Amino acid sequence: MLKELIEYIKEHEGDNELGDYLDTRYVRLTDQHYDQIAGAMSEGELEPKESSKCPAERFFLHFNETILFVNKQTEEPSAIYDIEMVQNEGESDDSMELLFASFSIDDDYEPSLKKRVSSGKTEDENQQHSVMLSVIPILKGFMVAITE
Repeated sequence: MLKELIEYIKEHEGDNELGDYLDTRYVRLTDQHYDQIAGAMSEGELEPKESSKCPAERFFLHFNETILFVNKQTEEPSAIYDIEMVQNEGESDDSMELLFASFSIDDDYEPSLKKRVSSGKTEDENQQHSVMLSVIPILKGFMVAITE
């Protein structure tokens, strides 16, 4: 999935030099880590902080069947981070149905779906929006946790 996400980024951010991001951290959350973050968020154990307080410039966050590329270098004036996402919607490890989405978040983690030129990859905007909203809580929890 990571390879497909990088290809997607190259296709839509062509002027972006991915070589500049070779130092990007790759973080894979185990099921236990995922549960800890989700639990801490729902129990109010993590104090909410603005996304701009997160010290990370960019990182890959991999959890369940989702990989996010989170990048602070954004061209949107109201955005703090741009996010490129791939999620496997397949029913088993053998079947991969990849959903791609691009969005940005502001300081309050409010996401905005980016319009992309049709690429033949995930053109259903409602599906993209739904999946985008589903990853925000764990992304927010992770970003708040690393500012602690």
